[in-house]
Amino acid sequence: MSKKSLWIAAMSVVAIAAAFLPAGCSSVPDNAAATVNGKVITKGEVADRIRVGAAINPASVPSDTGSEEFKRIQSGTTEQMVAEEVEMQEAEKRGITVTPDEIEPFIDQVIEDKYLGSLQKMQDDFAKRGLKEDDLRKEILRRILHQKVLESLRSEVPVSDEEVLAEYNANKGNYVYPEKRQVRQVVSADEATANSVMTRIAAGEDMAVIAGQSSIDAKTKTSGGLVGLVPQAALPREVGDVAFSLPVRQVSAPFKSDLGWYVVRVELITPASNRTFDEVKGDLKKYMSNQKLSERYKVYVEEVKAAYDIEYADDYAPREKTETATTSTESSLAQP
Repeated sequence: MSKKSLWIAAMSVVAIAAAFLPAGCSSVPDNAAATVNGKVITKGEVADRIRVGAAINPASVPSDTGSEEFKRIQSGTTEQMVAEEVEMQEAEKRGITVTPDEIEPFIDQVIEDKYLGSLQKMQDDFAKRGLKEDDLRKEILRRILHQKVLESLRSEVPVSDEEVLAEYNANKGNYVYPEKRQVRQVVSADEATANSVMTRIAAGEDMAVIAGQSSIDAKTKTSGGLVGLVPQAALPREVGDVAFSLPVRQVSAPFKSDLGWYVVRVELITPASNRTFDEVKGDLKKYMSNQKLSERYKVYVEEVKAAYDIEYADDYAPREKTETATTSTESSLAQP
């Protein structure tokens, strides 16, 4: 698993938390903030997580533990920890584990990216803020575990090569299209006038102004002779042959077509894209896999919701529009 994939996981464990409505509070032990299928999340553990949030962003956690704002944070933190416990139990069911050796590279990445490669600087910073290295390790473990659960779900919804080919063929225009050019033109009734136009352009006059003044092509005259970005087949044959032989900003010599005598200049070129199936197969398969994973995750959340018995203590149950971000450690503590 790459470091990058860990930090850009497709979905958040918060989605599981959002799936659970506040449950009853009648049978939780005195020291419990919540229980998940009988597994206790203690009030002390919730307080410790809030401590981490306050250490990262002191302004996010009020000092008055009796205030409504603190109770809201307490409830939100508990809900987040319930979601994490659910995922921990789900991982165990799926035989998913995280070893210390898997955590260490991410510790090293944090040290490298946030502390210029100095372990001592990280330790000094943590000590100053009242953080522990174990806080970081726990968070990294949760993130790796979440990514592994996602990959386990992904394996349940494979994408076949046949599906990828069908998607490619259905959207071939996104991968295979011709070169396009934006052309500016002045169309004159005769060769003499076209030569005069050429002389004026060569002398430095604005071609768009000349087209607006004297072009006989009503469709492009009002736009200063500008033709939209088009493939060669969209232009008259003679115009296309000339326009698609010129480099950008070079003015053509006068030439005759059905409407009259033309002087053209290429304003913009977008090159052809002819990406074959083999060239896009990998990226397309990854995209389709993420789409399938997203749908599978929605079903998974409902499955989890039905399978787990969640109970909360008073003042720890989820509230409407709970915001857990204020106590989250992921932004500042572990993310490179």
